[in-house]
Amino acid sequence: MSWLDRIPSLDTPDLREVQRISRDLLDRLAEDRKLLTQLVDEIPDDAERLANSRITLLLNRLSLCQAPERGFEIRMNMNPRLDNQRFPHDHCYAFATRILTGGYVHVVGRRTDDWEGPFSGDDVERGIVTIERPGSSYTLGHPMVHQAVMEPDTVTLFVRGPRRKRISHAAVELMPSRDTWPAPAEPGADAAESRPATVDEYRLMRSYLSQRDLID
Repeated sequence: MSWLDRIPSLDTPDLREVQRISRDLLDRLAEDRKLLTQLVDEIPDDAERLANSRITLLLNRLSLCQAPERGFEIRMNMNPRLDNQRFPHDHCYAFATRILTGGYVHVVGRRTDDWEGPFSGDDVERGIVTIERPGSSYTLGHPMVHQAVMEPDTVTLFVRGPRRKRISHAAVELMPSRDTWPAPAEPGADAAESRPATVDEYRLMRSYLSQRDLID
């Protein structure tokens, strides 16, 4: 048992409550090096967390905690693909992020269409542009469209709430080309926008975090 077991549910439509709970969670975890190290080290022995640790066209991520009964998952994001950051997209869920290292230019947009289904770059109007640095955090609801231009050494903590729509969307004409997608884990397999990390890729991510003094 740890304080993490007492985090309230994120299964609420109240985005201010999601923000309050998420900020407390991410701030505490960022300062709890022992627990953060433990969560990273447990991944190879947890099939669900290993399967949800992914190599994606945006970045690599580790699944630190799965809590479906309380409506959330905690991730650690790293290794941003710098040329693949610029397309506007939304998410299927509300989420919150806290920057640990590096930083990025963050653009939050407003859809000018009916906010339903697919959209193009012409359907997004730029809203807020911020510079995110270590220690900063933000929360976004599932309808919001955003994009980030990350520095190479950016590492973030990320907590997502329950799925609120079937699929996420992105400006299709701005999506990165297929040749920039993650290489398949097995020879002959098709490239995918997102796939599970292998154990060797997990080990590389763990070493990356240790070398940057984020875990023991």
